[in-house]
Amino acid sequence: MTGEPRVLVTGGDIVTLDPFRPRPEAMVVGNGHVLALGPRDELTSRWGGGASRLDLDGRALLPGFTDSHLHLLSYGLMLDQVQLAGCPSVRLMTELVAEGAAALAKDEWVLGRGWDQDLFAERRYPARGDLDPVTAGRPALLTRGCGHCSVANSRALELAGITRDTIDPPGGRIERDPATGEPTGVLHERAAGLVRSVIGDPGFGVKRRGLERAMGLALSAGLVAVHPDDVRSAGDAATACNLYRELLPSLGGPRVRLDVSEFALDELLASGLRTGSGDPMLSIGAVKLFVDGSLGARSAALTRPYADDPGQSGIVVQERSAFMGQVRRAHAHGLQVAIHAIGDLAVDWSLDAIEAAQQAGPAWEPRHRVVHVQITRPDQPPRFAALGAVAEIQPKFVTTDKLWVDARVGPERARTSYCWKTLLDAGVHCAGGSDGPVEPLHPLLGLYAAVTRQGLDGQPAGGWYPDQRLSVEQALRLFTLGGAYAGHSEQWRGSLSPGKAADFVLLDRAPDRVDPGSIKDLAVLATYIGGRCVFEA
Repeated sequence: MTGEPRVLVTGGDIVTLDPFRPRPEAMVVGNGHVLALGPRDELTSRWGGGASRLDLDGRALLPGFTDSHLHLLSYGLMLDQVQLAGCPSVRLMTELVAEGAAALAKDEWVLGRGWDQDLFAERRYPARGDLDPVTAGRPALLTRGCGHCSVANSRALELAGITRDTIDPPGGRIERDPATGEPTGVLHERAAGLVRSVIGDPGFGVKRRGLERAMGLALSAGLVAVHPDDVRSAGDAATACNLYRELLPSLGGPRVRLDVSEFALDELLASGLRTGSGDPMLSIGAVKLFVDGSLGARSAALTRPYADDPGQSGIVVQERSAFMGQVRRAHAHGLQVAIHAIGDLAVDWSLDAIEAAQQAGPAWEPRHRVVHVQITRPDQPPRFAALGAVAEIQPKFVTTDKLWVDARVGPERARTSYCWKTLLDAGVHCAGGSDGPVEPLHPLLGLYAAVTRQGLDGQPAGGWYPDQRLSVEQALRLFTLGGAYAGHSEQWRGSLSPGKAADFVLLDRAPDRVDPGSIKDLAVLATYIGGRCVFEA
């Protein structure tokens, strides 16, 4: 399409999410935008004379997908680490670590990600004693799939200065052997930062290569826009911006709405940049804040203890007053916030802080975002709606979490959690994401999970708490207009309407034309941003 003043698109299933022409026979694209929708004969007569043609050949064309929350740089860097996702046992995990360590230099760090103790046959956390024999003296840090818990070997603990006398850092917990008091190697939340602080920076070139790979994968998945939380992995906001500025011209996308980690708030304020600063390809999004950890690692902050561990209610990673102050400060300076909150206590804190900040002023429409929103009570969705807060959800989580959520929090709380339909019915604006690399960044997997609430094996029959299943259109809106709304950009992208950006994806079939169980198997054939093909299978 590059260089063509107009393109007439016909011959397939065009899904626009435009309320006036949801399924037109034809579409005209020009100058990076949708120019017209309508009957094929009418548009051919009006526009066909000077237009080139794109024949869909029976395929489906949809608005391009948006991932409203992921870690794209981390995703790229992870591709060169030991891959532990789906590992069924501690024994196999150590075999994979041994294989990865053998390929490294003597003093090089062994890094990996993806393990989940709930999938292990041993039904326990890995420990440094498992890693020491297979790492040959190299330091090792292996992160749980959620990113909120890690296990380090003895050499890594030594380099970080972690001993039995080390005090738990604020917002973190060092797991200790109850008999000896010695660290087991398992580090929850900000305790893992003690080890990460002694791992050398990989350098700009390594980060650039990793991000380039991740951006290419995003385009191949049909993503035309992302809201990445990459500043911590980059080192600072300026480096994150520079990485994207170098890569976007050659790759052509995806559009980036960069969220900025809380530690870089002062840097952001000093720069004069605010939410929305930038251009249609790279702009500033929200300030990313944290309240709690993850449900899988039992560090999500709950108002009542865990059903399967009554001695714990999770971890709050900072003082309430400090957190409230961060939200108020960001809001006062024209910055949206995106708050990581998984447990219902963390959701309470988030909504309290948003309410207080908006009451303090100044008045504007921030669309403050609460990210994850997993364990909730019936009183919380109406608060979201009243405050205009956006719920950023990751439907793919349910494909694995359903295996243990009932045990973690009990059936009563599970029944009102991952409550996507309840949120939508309450009038809450919801946006869909993957949280990659926690989950694969493919939005079709999120669509599948939102519609079926089943695992990739199709279980349970009928779905887990099926009253929360979404229609295909509702799920599609999560990953299109929902993400655009969260990024203050629904007026110019997110659907295929005249005047909006020509950002679209070609699939072999439309998601609502297949059995819900087949949505995950649909093929992305091409991705277009601003009318330009940026990926073709």
